Amino acid sequence: SKERCFEFMDEAILMRGVNLIDTAEQYPIPSDGRTCFEGDTERVIGSWMKDRKVPRTDVVISTKITGGRNVNPRNIRKDCEESLKRLQTDYIDVYLLHWPQCYSPQSNWG
Repeated sequence: SKERCFEFMDEAILMRGVNLIDTAEQYPIPSDGRTCFEGDTERVIGSWMKDRKVPRTDVVISTKITGGRNVNPRNIRKDCEESLKRLQTDYIDVYLLHWPQCYSPQSNWG
């Protein structure tokens, strides 16, 4: 629940000094499209930061675009802008490609 997530971030970030928040546009997994949707994790983080008045400079935010055939310059910009809106911030510290070839057999890995 949103409340439980707020409690977790209060404990980790506000009370214990954790400063890196790692998320992705596709979280939570699984997203069923009825009770939870892709991007909900970013929405909760943005709501928490606004509710708790966390200075943006106090946290490092890392998020990801979902890998696959959708990765092109237009979609990278679009998905990044959507993450910025959900996170309610004007910048992301680290923007990554999530699972660039998530369906590749492990035998093909390096």
